[in-house]
Amino acid sequence: MTTVQEKVLEVKRELRLSMNGVASESMRDGGIGYRLNFGVGLPKLKDIALAAGKDAQLATALWKEDIRECRILAALVYPENEFMPDLADVWVGEIGFPDLAEVCSMYLFSKMKDASVTAFQWIASGSEMVQYCGFLTIANMLRQGREMGPRYVAELEDQANAVIAAGAVLPAQAARAAMGFIKKDGQVR
Repeated sequence: MTTVQEKVLEVKRELRLSMNGVASESMRDGGIGYRLNFGVGLPKLKDIALAAGKDAQLATALWKEDIRECRILAALVYPENEFMPDLADVWVGEIGFPDLAEVCSMYLFSKMKDASVTAFQWIASGSEMVQYCGFLTIANMLRQGREMGPRYVAELEDQANAVIAAGAVLPAQAARAAMGFIKKDGQVR
């Protein structure tokens, strides 16, 4: 039987084989300065995640590696129905770059239990990256067709307007994306 650590080593071998130095350098030059970045694109990471299968222990071990691709893979292999808001709070506090925020929000945070409650807590935080994750999570939930009551729509509008007025670029961008799913009459598209 393969241990979690052996699976992590296998994933890292696969990442090295798929390494794209040009992409990694381009990200670094663009301000995305992970401790280690193999430059592997999302389509290849999805293939690796599919081969690995859903596995909470593997996801946790990959997250702890603090490598760009390992963290993205952690979001892709963690079983959504097992991922809880308390762990999401830990992970969101460790996200330093938009690409990871986008993947985590789309593939994991938006699908967890009580995602909207957690997302609104993040939106109310003082951290721009955490707010970014909150608005992205809401936008992805709405994109997936998840319902939102009138009280939540009103709260989203209030929070989005406040963040947009404050001028924080990433949270404002995600707030606009979330608001794109709200019709003029306050209903979700």
